[in-house]
Amino acid sequence: MKERLKQAKEILKQYHQKHIIHRLKELETEKQEKMIEQILSIDFEELEELYELAGKPVDIELSELEPVAALNPKRLPKKVYDEFKTIGEEAVRRNILAVVILAGGQGTRLRS
Repeated sequence: MKERLKQAKEILKQYHQKHIIHRLKELETEKQEKMIEQILSIDFEELEELYELAGKPVDIELSELEPVAALNPKRLPKKVYDEFKTIGEEAVRRNILAVVILAGGQGTRLRS
């Protein structure tokens, strides 16, 4: 675990998330291990790139946009939810699709 903790700390320092290191120290061993696992599974480089892109204007051909029916993910069976999530993530990775639905103040937090 010491090596994984060291690895997690380096990642957090590299991406200016040192405040999380202090929280890690406060956790019980089991919770600390789970948190380390989560930290090591995050693609911080991709998150940083997405954050930078979030504030930039996007050139979109409005004629290509189509409305979709509303969907509540909490009401979907897990299998269907997982399938939709996989399809959506792949589409975003390939720069094919990006959908953001903003409500309840999310627009301000996402700089839109």
